[in-house]
Amino acid sequence: MKFAKPFQGVPDGEIYPVQYQAGDECPAELEAAAAALGAFEVEDAETVTRTAKTKK
Repeated sequence: MKFAKPFQGVPDGEIYPVQYQAGDECPAELEAAAAALGAFEVEDAETVTRTAKTKK
């Protein structure tokens, strides 16, 4: 999934945040946070949110 706007997050295995730009691929471990903050297109964010809720 690709970012629709800039997003900053710390991917697994890293200790410092990474600044992602629109069009960059989102690491799987950051998808739920990025969706919650509106960093994806609306359709993509809804898919991630539904997937995260079913994994609990």
